[in-house]
Amino acid sequence: MALFIFRSRAASQILMQTETAQQLLDIIGKPLAERGVITAGQVDDALGALLQAVERSPRDVPPDDSGAPAPVGLRQRAYPLIQMLRAARQRHVDVTWGI
Repeated sequence: MALFIFRSRAASQILMQTETAQQLLDIIGKPLAERGVITAGQVDDALGALLQAVERSPRDVPPDDSGAPAPVGLRQRAYPLIQMLRAARQRHVDVTWGI
């Protein structure tokens, strides 16, 4: 399984497993490729798409009295990229990714 690294001059890099990267890139309409970019001009749309998807996703809660931790869902998986996109929007810079 490959790890994808998301980078921006506005934030620290993010390491992400292929499955998670695929899910998030699908949401923002970008193909999963060895390298890619969300340009500064595309950041607002990408951020909006992720925030809408998170808002529509069910809240991840553990079953009653199971003692099991809540499953990791879209909200938690998208959070680092959402923060990176917010920072990139503030600084008007791109977000890139690669293997």
